[in-house]
Order: sequence, then C-alpha cells, then structure tokens
Amino acid sequence: MQAPSGADPGPPMAASQTPDGIRQGVRDAVMASLEADLELRGAPTLRRIAAAGVLGVAGALGATLLVARHPFGHHPEGHAVLVSTIWSGLLIVALTTAFLRIRTPGLRVGQAARIGILALGIAGLCGALCPDQHFLAWWSAQPAGSRLLDVAGLPVSSACFGIVTTLAFAALATIAAGRQTPPAGLRSFLPAAAITLLLLPGIALQSVGMSIGTFAAWVTGAALGAYLGVAGAMAGLDALARRGR
Repeated sequence: MQAPSGADPGPPMAASQTPDGIRQGVRDAVMASLEADLELRGAPTLRRIAAAGVLGVAGALGATLLVARHPFGHHPEGHAVLVSTIWSGLLIVALTTAFLRIRTPGLRVGQAARIGILALGIAGLCGALCPDQHFLAWWSAQPAGSRLLDVAGLPVSSACFGIVTTLAFAALATIAAGRQTPPAGLRSFLPAAAITLLLLPGIALQSVGMSIGTFAAWVTGAALGAYLGVAGAMAGLDALARRGR
C-alpha cells in the first residue's frame, strides 16, 4: 500500500537514531554498575589477598623459626624435608579455607584457620627465643618442669608443657584475630583443632628419639591447652563486648 500523495513517509527504520540522552543514561548506568561491582567484589578480594599474604608469611615464618635453629644431628636423613613439606601442605589448606570463603553450614572454619595460622606464627617466634631448641630439654631444666619430671615422669611433664605453652599461643592468636562469634558449641573446638593440627609437625620433630607415650602426651596437652586458650580468650572478648554496650 502506497502512502498518500504529499504525505511524508518519515525516515527509514534502519536510519533511526537513539537519542543522545538515552545513550548517555545507558553509559552512566553501565559505569555505575562496574564501579559498584568493583566496590562489592574487587576491593574485598584485594583485601583478602593482602590478608592471605600477611597470614601466609606469619605461618611460614613461624614454621621456619621452629626448625631453623633446631639441631638435626640425631634425625633420620630427610626428616626435616618431610616435616617442612607437611607444614607447607597444611598451610596451603589453612589459607585456602580462611580466604576462599568455603561455606560449611553452621561452622566458622575460615575463622578457625586464621586463628591456627596466627598461633603457629606466635609459636615460631617464641620458639626462636627459647635458649634451648630442644624445648622439652629446656622445660625439664626449669624448676616446674624438673619437679614434674622427677615426680610424674617425662610424659606427664611434656603434657603440662604442651598445656601451658599452647594455651598462651591460642589465647594470643584468638585475641589478634578479633571477636567473630561463631555458633555456640563448636566455636572453641574448631580453632583449637586448627592450632593443634598446625603445631603437630613441630611436636613430631621435637619428639624424635622419645617414646610414643611422650609424643602422645605432648599432643594431648597441646590440644587441651589450645582449647582452654581459645575458650578463655573468647569469653574475655565477649565480656568486654557486653561491657561496651
């Protein structure tokens, strides 16, 4: 059907132009969306990467300091390499858990991993300051450790050493990690388990030449100390938070 004579058929559809105002509005909306995405995802991602680097250095430094001055003359060949490899694997798992936001319903596994890495770093610093890099030998020369050794034997003495030292490491690491209250019930158990797991290679290294009973007692004491340290620090942080309200 032809247009009536004298009527203007208008411009062809292919030649129609989007008004400048609409194009500018779309451009502004796209840029705003990209900026919002960077703010919501990019910046937190960069912060998590930086935090992972700091914590990774702390954990690796702690593991290194725990073995750097340790005398290896009585160790089997390759023992230090094996322990270091295990530690590296545990740190990779811990950092992955802490910063990739692995979601486990009802469990704060990321927070637990961060506390464990911090505790390992603190333990390494304290271990480097110890006058005797055979830690149980140093403990046994102290008044409390010597008395326990004479009265109850080396396994009990090593268990007490594990409780006292790991309690301090766990409490300091929990305070440094800040107050993030996980669900009740497992909130102290998970960080304590992470601390014990990350300290386990160092305890195994220090226990070479000793009985299985001494090693087991040291690990048990460290696990108990880790739990008490985390639970005590969290209770203190909760009390401070209630007083601040």
